[in-house]
Amino acid sequence: MKHLRDNKYEKILLVAAKSISEKGVKGASLQAIADGVGLHKSTLFHYFKNKEELLLRILEKAIGEVNMNLEKIIGNHEIEPEEKLRRAVDNHLTLLIADLDNVKIYLNELGNLSKRNQTIYFKKRKKYQGDFEKVIVEMKRKGYFKGLDSKIITFGVLGMLNWVTKWYKKDGPLTIKEVSDTFYRMMTQK
Repeated sequence: MKHLRDNKYEKILLVAAKSISEKGVKGASLQAIADGVGLHKSTLFHYFKNKEELLLRILEKAIGEVNMNLEKIIGNHEIEPEEKLRRAVDNHLTLLIADLDNVKIYLNELGNLSKRNQTIYFKKRKKYQGDFEKVIVEMKRKGYFKGLDSKIITFGVLGMLNWVTKWYKKDGPLTIKEVSDTFYRMMTQK
């Protein structure tokens, strides 16, 4: 994508994510998004063909960042599997809480993507799940999760992490790092 490093592109994604999160895809106005970025509405079409492509790019941005960070974690052969799991959990929760608009969009607006675009998005989510499972497999080699299926453990861990969006409050008694540490300790108790 030629506009990935373009500040306007990034600002469009942020403003559009906020608008779509609050109003839904159908309720979000391209004119309001353009106004929020300081562009003429027709200029948006220089960056995106239509509202569906804009929605896909918003979703891809978040999954792309969390994937990239996880790839670095699993590719670091200088750290032990326990530290990889700790970092993977931190990465997941930190980005999840930092981008709650994206979570809301995923939960409420995914059905507004065509089957083709859903496939594109789900392929990236599946890669993330597969990479997270690699961390679980390494943990199993170290004696954790004995007798348990790696895929089911991965689904369970990711489900637990994703559920945080339902109850976590930024102004609550725990920081997201403290929640992350608690989850990590739960998973590594032998």
